[in-house]
Amino acid sequence: MKPLNQTERNQRWSQFLGLYAVLLLLLGLCWWLSLALIPRLTNVQQNQTVNELMAYKKQLTGTDKMLTSLEQGAPLTDNWLRNFYANTSALDQQFPKPLFMATTNSYRQLAGEYENARREGDEGLQLLNSQKIQLAAKKAALLASLAATGNEIKTVAAAPKPGGAKPVPPAPAGPVINPGLYGPFKPLLISGNGEFGKNNPEINASVQFMIIRDHQVVLGVYFETGAAETGTMAKVTERKELYTAPPGYKIVGLSVPERTPWRINYVDKTPREDQFAIADGLMTLFVNGNMPGLDIGATGGSALSIQLKKQIKVELEKE
Repeated sequence: MKPLNQTERNQRWSQFLGLYAVLLLLLGLCWWLSLALIPRLTNVQQNQTVNELMAYKKQLTGTDKMLTSLEQGAPLTDNWLRNFYANTSALDQQFPKPLFMATTNSYRQLAGEYENARREGDEGLQLLNSQKIQLAAKKAALLASLAATGNEIKTVAAAPKPGGAKPVPPAPAGPVINPGLYGPFKPLLISGNGEFGKNNPEINASVQFMIIRDHQVVLGVYFETGAAETGTMAKVTERKELYTAPPGYKIVGLSVPERTPWRINYVDKTPREDQFAIADGLMTLFVNGNMPGLDIGATGGSALSIQLKKQIKVELEKE
């Protein structure tokens, strides 16, 4: 092989250095694109999401106003219901993402509760909601007043009493949670069209008693209905307040197991209401799963109700 002379060697080196410089230039261009363009694309996506949320909130304002007027005593008419459900259907078409549709379904469920109450002849429902709003305002004013006089209360409480200190009063004797009916707890649509059709849904439900922060007894409820093969899934998780300890006392025990869930699981093959006695007769669960009409939704029939049949004793202790 003929050895390279100096001129050929220089040409080869020049070609190599030229290719190397082009490679460095390409790497620098890629680095610039990653720093300059990718953040811009991310910002565009974020802006699109924010704009979509703002648009949904703006469209939801009308639905909020309709519910507020109803809670403040406006009459529940067929025209009101048609307009309300038309608004929610328009929201579903304009905002089909699951996050938006779940929120819209919550609004439908609330309107359905009002509609069911009207059909059952419960004329006092709207008045009750109006009184609830007024009560919340009075409660806020009372808390503000107590906060303003807090120092005076502390001064009076710390002052020595004539005749020596009085003994601490004992805990209130025998506080109990009385029998009653709780519910119905209606599941919210997760997937599907809200109708089981001829498919038999699987029912999963659980109930448990819980002591919250040593001062509250609540009933924890879970109700799920449907399955992948039915095409529709729905569930609800709620806490129902049963008892609150008086000031200066804390809850240290119940006459029933705490945080022990009682569960039922079965396939609902009939459109009739099913009943289950649980916890050795302490409660009865009333389950509506597969219904003749619409199953899940504002006017859907699927629901769980709980009948507490025995008293529950609450044990208190001075804080």
